[in-house]
Amino acid sequence: MRHPAACFILSAIDPDLLCPWLEVRFETDDFDTLRRLLELDPSEHLGPKNFYLLTPAQVEAVCVAFEINFEHGPREAFLFQYVDNGIHFPYLVHTGYELALMVQRRKPFGFIDFHSGRPTSVRLKAQFDTYVAQGLLHSQEEIIDVAGRPSRPGHQIGQIFYTLKGEEWRIPALEFIRQHINRQGDGFENLERLEGALLGYERWQNDWWIDHLARSGVTLYGAPLICKVDRAQYDWLVHAGFRALPPFDAPTFTLHSPHWLDDEAMKQAMQADSRIEAFVQFNIGLRHIMHAADFRTAGPYDIPTSLIPTINSDLVRTVRILVQRTEAPGLVEPSA
Repeated sequence: MRHPAACFILSAIDPDLLCPWLEVRFETDDFDTLRRLLELDPSEHLGPKNFYLLTPAQVEAVCVAFEINFEHGPREAFLFQYVDNGIHFPYLVHTGYELALMVQRRKPFGFIDFHSGRPTSVRLKAQFDTYVAQGLLHSQEEIIDVAGRPSRPGHQIGQIFYTLKGEEWRIPALEFIRQHINRQGDGFENLERLEGALLGYERWQNDWWIDHLARSGVTLYGAPLICKVDRAQYDWLVHAGFRALPPFDAPTFTLHSPHWLDDEAMKQAMQADSRIEAFVQFNIGLRHIMHAADFRTAGPYDIPTSLIPTINSDLVRTVRILVQRTEAPGLVEPSA
């Protein structure tokens, strides 16, 4: 049966470091042939959440069947469907590359989730432990036994922490942070930032990641919302340390969702209206204001200004400037 064409990734795995060594993307609508080569049930869904480990022979068979030029050599490979999730990192994310980066001494600290019932997890631990035995890495395990059931054998799960020699202090530092930091609002932001620093991410990389989380409305940041402010309101924000929304001299003010208002749209609005000094973002749990508008729609949303005290008392993050007139090219006011 033919399906709409989909993109797939073949990712050859380095047998020692267990990270992607070479990747190729191909497109096909012949899912039946792909299932046959992977030895899958004819009805199995080849969805974007499924990853398949291929033997070198299976990799070669896929390359021949779909005319793929891929110098994978005698390596296993993962095959999975490529889906653009909209998250385009401007730096290398360590996930999946921890062992390689630590062996190359480019990363001081990392941890992996372990499950004794998953062969890939057991194999990754074994490779890490090889370098522990050689004296390059230090490890600390936090693993518990999970009792079995009549239909399921017992297993072990947990996290294993690895550091370069001399960087062992990072493990108790992470545990101290996790135990004592407030995980709500700005506390969660601090937790992400400190964990990122301990794992070896640079400050600008942590800034990008935290801004992405806040704009996406995931984790504990609440819903991200955007509003415009004039010059007087912007000055008020500065004096308030960006910890509250300014007053609005009108019965209502307009909010936007960042999913429907990007930087270019904000700049265009500022070009059309010289009174707009900036667009700012704040984060709040929608339960506090959901009665004021239908947030299931794309917006914009007109909100009574009487709700500003409620918003300010329930902010889970400082107010952030997204686009400012004096910093946006082409939007600087001409001098008199």
